Amino acid sequence: MLCDVCRREARGFGWFDPALSFEHPRQRFRHLCSIACQDLCHGRQGMIDPTPNEKAAFVHGGRFGGEYLDSLGKTDLETLNPDEWLTFVEAVVTGYCDHLRALAARDAERLGVMSPEVPF
Repeated sequence: MLCDVCRREARGFGWFDPALSFEHPRQRFRHLCSIACQDLCHGRQGMIDPTPNEKAAFVHGGRFGGEYLDSLGKTDLETLNPDEWLTFVEAVVTGYCDHLRALAARDAERLGVMSPEVPF
């Protein structure tokens, strides 16, 4: 299970919205890795602001979904059949994840160049 905030391995911390009953359809238990992530989750009522990379990945994934809809000649999601809907969601999620990984690799490479070598 992964932390809902930072995506590290969850380690026994958690959060739920005390304003909602456990049976409420919007109630979701958040699995967390630390008190720091628990504090972030609680302070934002279960949500944190997306990072600049996540925002860029949202746009990229949305473009993939839009390209798929264009290939079908459809603009209304309600008109998609179940297979088209699954393919649309897959296009958005795959575009998002692939772009987020590419941005992370770019950031790691850029940060690696900035790190001086240890002189010993």
